[in-house]
Amino acid sequence: MRLQLEDRLREIYEELPQSERLLADLLMDFPGVLVTHSIPELVKQANTSNAAATRLVKRLGYTNVQEIRKQVRQARVEGSPRYLNTFVHDTLDFESGVKQHVESEIQNLLYSFGALGEGTLTEIVAALGKARNVWVVGYGNSHMPAMYLRQQLIQLREHVEVLPRPGQAIEKDLSDLGRSDMIIVIGFRRRNEIRYKLLKYAKNVGAHSLYVTDHSESKTAGLANWTIRCRVQSTSLFDSYISGYSILNYICASLSDQLGRAASERLGQAEKLHELLGDE
Repeated sequence: MRLQLEDRLREIYEELPQSERLLADLLMDFPGVLVTHSIPELVKQANTSNAAATRLVKRLGYTNVQEIRKQVRQARVEGSPRYLNTFVHDTLDFESGVKQHVESEIQNLLYSFGALGEGTLTEIVAALGKARNVWVVGYGNSHMPAMYLRQQLIQLREHVEVLPRPGQAIEKDLSDLGRSDMIIVIGFRRRNEIRYKLLKYAKNVGAHSLYVTDHSESKTAGLANWTIRCRVQSTSLFDSYISGYSILNYICASLSDQLGRAASERLGQAEKLHELLGDE
């Protein structure tokens, strides 16, 4: 994503005095810091002054820094990697950087599981066990966790598919979606309108629906039977999906417990096929 801020900085860069150029360099490398840090913190990091920052904001055509922050905040919500990145981890030594990373991952897990109620989990697992067909949908960055979920579920029950398939439209696959089916939509960051339309369609035809998304998602009211928000915050420019994978794993483990002997027998049959086919 390119914002007006980036374009304007490049347009006026050559004419900037050194005091403003120091801050411009920082903003071009780490535009996301406009949300995570105050102006005094930024000018200190850039080794310039508050007056230079004020002049730069006006030279860029903004009334105040809040106008810029509004644009940057929206870019972060949409998951743009450049705007999620900050310079914080660059200033840390190895041990401190690793500690910060691990602590961030732990907080993601605690936040995500803390928002998952026991009643919600019980209902989701029950629906997974009863559904005739289970469709798992994931676009972009969400396709890999969708594939992961499908691979775990297919070990426990039949009729589990992941969409979209390569080179295929999903309309034909979902044409007979009905009340006895379940659809799971994975929607981390960079969400597209197809996901919302799918969930609305599932609701119209009476299918059970689960929406697994991240903590920045706001368009969830009435979309699905259940919504799980996973925190994907990171200390780097890349989102972390560890909490999402962990929750999907926990759902599958809970389904295995519920299915009991049926799941065990299916897994046993799969192991026999592994031995027969010599698949390591």
